[in-house]
Amino acid sequence: MSQSLLLIVGGESDPNTQRVVDQAHLREVSYSFWNTDRDDAHRIAWDYQSSRLDLGDQTIDPTSVFLRYNVFEGDPKRNIAAFEMIQAYVLAWRSIKVLNRRTMTDGNNKSKNLRLALDLGFQIPETVVMGDLTPLSSIPEPDRRAMKPLSGGAHTVSVGDVHQDVEKLAGYGPMFVQEKLAGENLRVFSIGGELFCFHLQTQSLDYRDDASVGVVQVDVPEEIRVLSGELAKQIGFDYCALDFRCRSGMDDPVFLEVNSFPMFVRFDDAGQNCLADAMLKFLCFGA
Repeated sequence: MSQSLLLIVGGESDPNTQRVVDQAHLREVSYSFWNTDRDDAHRIAWDYQSSRLDLGDQTIDPTSVFLRYNVFEGDPKRNIAAFEMIQAYVLAWRSIKVLNRRTMTDGNNKSKNLRLALDLGFQIPETVVMGDLTPLSSIPEPDRRAMKPLSGGAHTVSVGDVHQDVEKLAGYGPMFVQEKLAGENLRVFSIGGELFCFHLQTQSLDYRDDASVGVVQVDVPEEIRVLSGELAKQIGFDYCALDFRCRSGMDDPVFLEVNSFPMFVRFDDAGQNCLADAMLKFLCFGA
């Protein structure tokens, strides 16, 4: 493959995918966009004789791929078919550059990552993992504890908000029950080994519950810089975001979790497109 070509696969309705398209155009990167919102998004074919990819009305030979599953619009069956087809394609052709190749078919296990973070030297919250949450009905000082699902997928809630409802507690699946930290929220993106840190300005326990959360790019705190890069490297992430909450103000950041392929546009806006540029650098200009 003599000429570089980036294939961008995802939904036009997804602002994250669209940001990569827009930035590739702005940076004059040679790219092809396969919009999974379209009705024929699953019309993809390839074989094992060459890396050429049939996309219905065109045949291309990409050197790199940005792949994102679209949760915004389009037919879900066609979206997942397109995602699985392109994922299988890049896994079959190892010469193609793609984010998170090493972990594409792995689950992002939050418990494993928390243990690894602790072993590397991060501070983590005081944590108990519970399968039966009903004992929380009698926990002392419930407002000083927070809980979130062991497998992810839902927001963090205060134990103090639910501890009196035993029936509700009984209906929860396994949870991390952790000390509730009072400091500021930080998110550190790791992209191809480069780190970018953002301060999330909110009064909410989980910033995702705050529609008016402020996002400001800040320097990566020195005490987590090396460890953040090492954690991403050991897990195998080329692209991820590590979440921290400080114990007091902006001091003493405590590791919470790492997300494997997070949405990024709000942060990219705050960082003047630094995240999209870092992805393009990794996919199109990296070694």
